[in-house]
Amino acid sequence: MGDIYRLFRLFGKLPGTRLKLAALYGLHVTGRRYLGVFLDPVLACNFRCRMCYFSDEAYRREARGVMSMDDYRRVAGALFRRTLKLQLGCGAEPTLYKELGELVRLAKQAGVPYVSMTTNGALLSEKRLTEYVEAGLDEITLSVHGTQKSTYEFFMVNGSFERFTALLADLARVKARHPGFKVRINYTMNADNVEELKRLPELLETVRIDVLQLRPIQKIGEHTAYENFDLTRILELYDEVLLPVQRYCAERGIACLIPEKENLVALEEDKPDGKWMIQDVTYCYVSPNFCWKGDFDLRTDTFESYCRRVGWGHKIWRCIFHGKEKRKRDMDRTKSLNYKLK
Repeated sequence: MGDIYRLFRLFGKLPGTRLKLAALYGLHVTGRRYLGVFLDPVLACNFRCRMCYFSDEAYRREARGVMSMDDYRRVAGALFRRTLKLQLGCGAEPTLYKELGELVRLAKQAGVPYVSMTTNGALLSEKRLTEYVEAGLDEITLSVHGTQKSTYEFFMVNGSFERFTALLADLARVKARHPGFKVRINYTMNADNVEELKRLPELLETVRIDVLQLRPIQKIGEHTAYENFDLTRILELYDEVLLPVQRYCAERGIACLIPEKENLVALEEDKPDGKWMIQDVTYCYVSPNFCWKGDFDLRTDTFESYCRRVGWGHKIWRCIFHGKEKRKRDMDRTKSLNYKLK
C-alpha cells in the first residue's frame, strides 16, 4: 500500500465526525484493517530536544525499557492483523534498538501494509537505511525543528546540522534506488522557529521529500526545557509563511499536512472538540511497558478477544450517536489536529 496518504485524503473528505466513526465501525465489524500502531521499542533518546519530555531529567530517569523480541512477536500476533500502519518511534528514538530491521521485516511478514519510522536521523547511514528499506520500510519521518544550523542545534540538543544535511544526501541516493520509499519531514513550529520555514525550499534542494507536516508546539511533558506554548506568532505568520509553504508543496506534488487556522485558534483558546473519539478508535500506542489499553493483557489477549470482552464495537457505535459524551480535559486536545492534507 504505497499511497496510504490517498486513503487519508479520502477519509478526511467524509463530512463530520459521525460519518467517519460510522466508516470505522464498518471496518471493525467486517474484520478490516484500521489501527494505527505507534510503537516505541526502546524508551530512550540520544537527543535532548528542548520541546520534548526527554529534555526533562526526571522523565529520563523514569522512562526506561527495551522491548524483547518475544514481546514484539506477541504484539504482532495480537494486533497486526488489524493494523493499517505501524509507526516505529513515537517520542523515543527507534534507531537505538539493535534489531530494528527485524521489527520491520516481521511487520511486513505479518501483512502490515505500511511501515514507517520516526527518527531524528543522527544514527542513520546510507547502509542502515538501505537495510531497513530492503526489509520493507515504506517511509521515514525526520523530526526537524529548524532550517538553519543555529536554530536546529538550539532546539535539537546533541544534534548536528551538518550530519542532518549529510543524511538528506544519503536519503536521496536511497530513494534513487528505491523510488517507492517515502521521505517525510515533521516540523514542530513555535514562536522562535516558524519564520524559518521560509528557508525550507533551500534545505530541501538535496532530496525530494514526499510528505511535509507542520505541527504546532504542544505541551508533551511536565517540565520541558522550552516552554513557550503561545501560538500567537504562528497565527500571525499563517498567511505569510505557512500558506506559501503549502503552495510550494502543491507545485512539487508533496503531500502537505497543515493545521487549519481555526484549529490553531481552538488550540490556543483551549477549546475541546470531538476528534478524540476518532483517535480513541484508531490510535494504538505500544511500548516495552504498555500495550494499547491499560486492561489489555499482552500475554493472553488478542485484538479480537479484547474487543469481545469490553464490547469495543458497541463503544464505537455509541460514539456515533452520542458524540457529545464527556471526556477528560487533557484528552480533548487531541494529537490528531484538524490537518488539511493537500
